Order: sequence, then C-alpha cells, then structure tokens
Amino acid sequence: MRITIGVQVLLVAALLTTIACADEWYKGGLHKHSFWSDGDVSPEQVTAWYKDHGWDFICYTDHNILLEGDSFKPIMEDKNLSPECVATIRKMFGDDWVEEQDQLGRKRMRLKTFEELKAYFEEAGKFLLIQGEEITTLGGNPHVGGINVVDRTGGLAKGDKVALASQYMQSVASQSEKYRQPMISILNHPNFSDAITAEEAVAMDPLRYFEVYNGHPSVKNWGHEGKGYPSTDKFWDIVLSLRLQKDPAYILYGVGTDDAHNYKQMGKGANPGRGWVMVKAAKLTVVALLDAMEKGSFYVSTGILLDDIQRNASGLSFVIKVEPGITYTTQFFGTPKGFSTVSEPVLDENGDVKPRASRKYSDEVGVLLAETSGTSPSYVFKGDEMYVRAKVTSTKLHPNPFKEGDYEMAWTQPVIAP
Repeated sequence: MRITIGVQVLLVAALLTTIACADEWYKGGLHKHSFWSDGDVSPEQVTAWYKDHGWDFICYTDHNILLEGDSFKPIMEDKNLSPECVATIRKMFGDDWVEEQDQLGRKRMRLKTFEELKAYFEEAGKFLLIQGEEITTLGGNPHVGGINVVDRTGGLAKGDKVALASQYMQSVASQSEKYRQPMISILNHPNFSDAITAEEAVAMDPLRYFEVYNGHPSVKNWGHEGKGYPSTDKFWDIVLSLRLQKDPAYILYGVGTDDAHNYKQMGKGANPGRGWVMVKAAKLTVVALLDAMEKGSFYVSTGILLDDIQRNASGLSFVIKVEPGITYTTQFFGTPKGFSTVSEPVLDENGDVKPRASRKYSDEVGVLLAETSGTSPSYVFKGDEMYVRAKVTSTKLHPNPFKEGDYEMAWTQPVIAP
C-alpha cells in the first residue's frame, strides 16, 4: 500500500502529538548544598527532605567538589555535625549507615558519596539523583552550576568575570562532548555579592541558562537599588534583547532554584523548597530531562503550577492550575524589533558610576506587552516583537518566602518571534 507524502506528514504529526501528550511534568531542584561544602546537614538528609516532600529529581551542587571519594567531617559540639546530628542520622538510616573514625582524639564521620546515595534513594521512574558541581570563583562571582558533570572543574581566583564564567561553561560543554552525555551549565544568582552585570552576561559564551529565581535570601532577585542591580527579570530582558540583535536564533532560559543550605530551621537562611523547575519530559531519566530543558520544555515555579504550555510561531499560551480562592495575574514581557540600544550608567548620589551596576536601558527593553487575570493566558505575536515571555503572580503568600511579602509565582520560557 502506498502512502502519499501528505498522509505521511499527517501521520508523523499525529505521532508527535501523541508523544507530547504522553510526556509528564517532573519537579526538580538543580542547586543544593550539604556537608560536602557549606550546607548544614548531611547529603542523605538533603536527599531525604526532597524525596519526602514530593520532588522527582535533584542535582547535588556543592561548591567546587563532586560527591566522590573518602571525605570525613569532624564531629564537634556546637557545630552542624554535632553528636546530636549524628544521632539523628543513625535514627533515620540505622546504625550500620554511619561510619566513624578517630583521628588525633577527634571523631569524624564519613560523608556518603553520590553512588551510595543513588543506590539507597533512587527508584526508577519515581526519584532520580544527578551529579553536579557549583563551580565557584574563590572569594566572589561568578558561580556556575554544572549539571550531570563527570569531572570536577573547580573555581579559580577572582578575575575577569566574563572570562571566568565562559571558562566554567566551556568546561561543562567539553565534558559533555568528551563523555557523550547531556550536561548543562547555569549562571547562578547574578545579583549575589559583587554581581554579574547584564553587559558581562551578554559577552559570556556559552550562556543559555541563568537563575531568574534563587531562594537564598542574599541574592537580591528583585534588584538592589543601592548598588544599582536590576531585578533578575530585567536582567533577563536586557541580556536576551542584546544577544538577539546579534544572533536571531539565540535564547536564554530562566531557571528556578532554592539554593538550599539550611535545613535545620525553616524561615531562617536558605531553606529547601522555595523554588524549583517543572520539566515536561518523556520519562524520568537524566537524558530525557536535559533534552527537554534544551528545548525549553520547562518552567520556573515558587508554588504556581502550569499546564498545556504552547510555545510556537504564533506566540505563547498556557493554563494555570487554579487553587480555590486564589486569583492570578499574568504579565507578558518582550522587546520590540529595532529597539533603542541607548543606555547610560547608574550613578550614585555624588554623580559617580556605581562599579557593579548594569547600565540603564530604554523602557522598550522588557516592556509589558499585555496583562491578564484569566486562567488560560495567551499572547499572539503582532509582528514587531523579538520575543515574548510570561510571569504569573498569585494572591497566595509564599509559605516560606525569599523575601517577606512575596507571593507564589511562575515564569515561562521565552518564545522567539519568527
């Protein structure tokens, strides 16, 4: 039997639709810390928290280290790894789980490795662990999250931020090619400490992911007027707009994380559960998840859930999963083609340029294109936009906010206009 080309196309389209419909949403965390660096609990306690709270996958990203080899941490009174903490770990995982040794009269506990954690916690199709590293410049920015890496990169001494971030990202890309497995690199918390300016981010290569939301209370997601840092939303629009001018195929994806360090006292420090990514993938495997993220098939959430996200040549649409008694406001942002690139430095009260501030651009950059209170928001391209992206804010207060008074939010990925 012969099948005409037109029928073949229809059959392929039907198959792709079936595959897309079969994909599922997976909740994941891509920025976590433990005793392997500066977290306040053991890696098994970190893992148990996320598994017990319904996450589908997490990536360990301790600073400049992978969870491998023999590493012992001193057991000390009034420290995070206290005798009481060891007793808690024994109660959670059993006496045989804890390995101690004496050295110079001090007891130490061996930290569990990535492979040991995988063997204990992973369940096929239910819970997945990923190896990672937060490649951390010594004494400052930039920090880059390497996801699904095999080799440790390790941060360098402070220096030119563009060169450092590019080197870290290229290290991850080289590993991906070497081991023939998917990996991604994320520019972490650009507003942390001495910051990353939008102009520096524009020059970084290969930059494709950055944290639009990070739950650590020191990272200034909403900007820092005193230092001249823009919000991460405005940062996103500046970088994306300027890069699109040079490369119309470029895209910058936003990532959400909690950057969890502090598990022992909720409401204090960088707690788990403040922000995450929702990835729509064919199955719960590293390959499927990272393939979906490479295609932009994910969104950022601090509590709001979305579905049926359509990103195509027509524009952007999605459905908000509504909670009873809660209302939602969706804002669509974009930048017009041919926008003014005129910018000016941010000055202090003495008229001097603030040293780590991004420049101020015209109001056309990241302009509010539309706003709606509907639960099935959509934006259709009118022909003069470079891209569109959406931010959703609810009337539900975040139960453990990054900043007091924050409401639950969500961000979609940009759609580049044809």
